[in-house]
Amino acid sequence: MMLTLSTNDLTHRFRQLDSVYMIASSGHDPGLRSPKQPSSSILVGYTLLAFVGALVTAVLMRMDARILAGEPLWLKPTKFFLSSAIAAGTLEWIIRRSGLGSRRLNTCRSVIAWGFLVEMVIICTQAARGVRSHFNFSTPLDAVLFGIMGTVIIGVVIAFGVAGFTATGTASRWARAERTAVRWGMVVFMAAAFMGNRMVRPTPEQQRQGESEGRSGMRGSHFVGSVEGATRTWPVTGWSRESGDLRVPHFVGMHALQWMLLWALLARWLGVPMEDRRTVRHMTGVGILFGGIWLLTLGQASSGRSLLDPGAFQVGLWVPVGGLVVALVSLVSMVLGRNGKGVAA
Repeated sequence: MMLTLSTNDLTHRFRQLDSVYMIASSGHDPGLRSPKQPSSSILVGYTLLAFVGALVTAVLMRMDARILAGEPLWLKPTKFFLSSAIAAGTLEWIIRRSGLGSRRLNTCRSVIAWGFLVEMVIICTQAARGVRSHFNFSTPLDAVLFGIMGTVIIGVVIAFGVAGFTATGTASRWARAERTAVRWGMVVFMAAAFMGNRMVRPTPEQQRQGESEGRSGMRGSHFVGSVEGATRTWPVTGWSRESGDLRVPHFVGMHALQWMLLWALLARWLGVPMEDRRTVRHMTGVGILFGGIWLLTLGQASSGRSLLDPGAFQVGLWVPVGGLVVALVSLVSMVLGRNGKGVAA
């Protein structure tokens, strides 16, 4: 009897391994490994390190009273530590929730963690020197450091996209509607990340300075329609209250992934069937609405208008926002309709 059970157990395990091999060779996830091989924990390590870095730089902000570009010297490192920690932690959770393990995913994890680390070392180094980390071409060293940051972040964003789409493949444990939500969030995230190239373009003032003096110490700006240091800003965020600010759409798009994930988790918590086609279409609609909000804030900032400046873009923003409210009501109605059918049965 014991021999029979042992043989059946071995057969069952062989079939499990065979199914893993079939998935790996079928094209669903060409980089799939055996589940026995451990996944890299480098993103977990970076996430914890970034949260510690945010605490340290927050303390330094209280101790060091220097002001740079109209804001506390250590505010930018603190914000970047927090932002990168949230991004890295979110992606790591997506990968672990997928149940997949691959060399491709571990490579992406390493690229992202080391890329973020390089970026934060440069930002903190420039803060310690009392100079700006972004758009700074005042000296050859400043220009080289900013160039390194720009090159590294391109690799980080590409690795994010590869990891996100790999972890939400059909072989993952994510339900269809959840996969749709994550992928829409990833698309908006990547679009917002690559729009950073828009900020690096020299402003008209910088172009005139370059023509008159032969070079400009600054190339690029967050602001559209105003000069840095001569515009009122919102506390903490530093966003302009008087002109366009490209950090607004950058922020909206970079956190679309978290919003889409929260929306999918809300749907699951409400008991919405996550494999149903109707739910998949719902997530697609929500993804389009978030993409619309990002595009409208981008258009508003590019036209030189602040976030709360009344105008066509401000009115237009209410359309996707209202659409999200309708989508939320639709989500609840899906649950109520399903429960009503269950009671009737």
